Amino acid sequence: MLIRVRYKDGRIDLIPSKRLEELIVMSDIEQFERSSGWVKAGKDPIRSTLRGYYTGAERRD
Repeated sequence: MLIRVRYKDGRIDLIPSKRLEELIVMSDIEQFERSSGWVKAGKDPIRSTLRGYYTGAERRD
């Protein structure tokens, strides 16, 4: 899937979705587009695939 992004210099591009998080972490993009509109990278809430391990108490039986 391709995602529309806006770089910090104003350029707009389509990138593969698997590259989105990499570009956000590297602060290369300013915004990306969702079906609901443009999202500001680093300001609006986003999901991350770079999750750490859970370190809390085990609660499952």
